[in-house]
Amino acid sequence: MTPQAPRASTAPPRLTGDAGRHLAAGYGASWWTEGWRVFAAAPGTWIAIVVILLLIMFMLVLIPFIGAIAQTLLMPVFAGGVMLGCNALARGEPLRISHLFDGFASGRFGPLLIVGLVMLAAGFVLSLVVLAVMFAMGGVAVLSALPTLTDPTRLDWLMLAPLAYALLLGTLIGLVGFALLGMAYWFAPALVVLNGEEPVRAMRRSFATSWRNVGAMLVYGLIYLVLATLATIPLGLGWLVLAPVIAGSCYAGWRTIFA
Repeated sequence: MTPQAPRASTAPPRLTGDAGRHLAAGYGASWWTEGWRVFAAAPGTWIAIVVILLLIMFMLVLIPFIGAIAQTLLMPVFAGGVMLGCNALARGEPLRISHLFDGFASGRFGPLLIVGLVMLAAGFVLSLVVLAVMFAMGGVAVLSALPTLTDPTRLDWLMLAPLAYALLLGTLIGLVGFALLGMAYWFAPALVVLNGEEPVRAMRRSFATSWRNVGAMLVYGLIYLVLATLATIPLGLGWLVLAPVIAGSCYAGWRTIFA
């Protein structure tokens, strides 16, 4: 199965520079179309891959503290294997369940693990920044309101307003920060396993490309919100289909921008 070129445009422009191709916003929708084609090429195998991955993630989360860290570190490794599976389908080869574990192969595991390590460290730092901002804005309000907490008649809700502002600002910083981290991560596993990039350079290229194609990424993200909501409604079972489609759409994005 060979994914078709996006119909929103002609062939992608020539590849120039580290940031990859600059595509029209319509490509953000076409990636979903190609993602569906990738899933439809081997639906049974894709669903089996998702179930196995979910079981592994569930087993890891049962391990206190270490399990959550292992999830973050290993997710790029599994993602790299999935990208290799998508690439096999694009070359007309069959998708195998073992593709999920191809990221553990020699020469790929180390770089993919570094991607996970960078994401873990960046997420930790971002969480500290969010907490620091919230404490700085809301801490004074809490301290000043403490004397009133023992006497509800003296409670001044205006004194608690900074807490709401602190929560709102912290949430916005967290959303923006994790969105930027997502831009650095999105194409990184594919760049590592398909382009042979070093992990840090792959993340830089992924971020630069996502920023350069922010229009397509926004269109893609809006469609994702709709599909994610629909997939979650039937007890989350829709994710058995949506997860492989997302993987295929990520591969389609890599193909049209970097390949």
